[in-house]
Amino acid sequence: MNSVKIFLLALFCLSLFSVDAQVEQITLEQTPGAFTTESVVLTSGDYQFLIANKDVDHEVGFVLVPKGKYGQEHHIKNAYVKETVATGKSSETNVVNLPAGEYEYFCPMNPTPKYALTVRDDVKVLQMDQTPGKFTQQALTISEGSYQFVVANDDVDGNVGFVLVPKGKYSADDHIKSAYVTAPVSTGSSSRTGVVDLKAGEYEYFCPLNKTPKYTLTVVK
Repeated sequence: MNSVKIFLLALFCLSLFSVDAQVEQITLEQTPGAFTTESVVLTSGDYQFLIANKDVDHEVGFVLVPKGKYGQEHHIKNAYVKETVATGKSSETNVVNLPAGEYEYFCPMNPTPKYALTVRDDVKVLQMDQTPGKFTQQALTISEGSYQFVVANDDVDGNVGFVLVPKGKYSADDHIKSAYVTAPVSTGSSSRTGVVDLKAGEYEYFCPLNKTPKYTLTVVK
């Protein structure tokens, strides 16, 4: 193979890697008769769902539909798991492109209730990476608006989380509950918070599981 062909092949592989890197994976865990995450809010884009079976004594699956449309013809086929999920196992879906709108997810094999998945275009996403004992984003200034934090665990040995509070108020009662991650964040994975509507003021963020310092988040008009 000559040098030009090698270069083109490398460029093609890099292009594939770049596309895959843009796809966020959303983990949803099932227990007997239920999903542990009871609602999801996302921004429009491409997603892959990872469905985990925790203690359901048979295989489970995953169905995603536009809200209120439950017939099989309305199932979003790319959101089917690649293989049914046995007890203690997990399986990915294909990549699903989700425009803004209202959806529902459920598992008819478990069976579970139907849960809301909302895709919004008015939410800004902030990436928050944790390494042992700290966040890599150590102070932020943002404008008022609706935000969702994506919290990533980069080489922390154990689960991490995310706490956001008004500045100086650290008790559990003062935690902004919508800023909790939807699932504990294990090493090498990430999880989203709910949508947080932030007004002008001073806030702080930290992770008590990772024992990070408290960092300032300033919201301006």
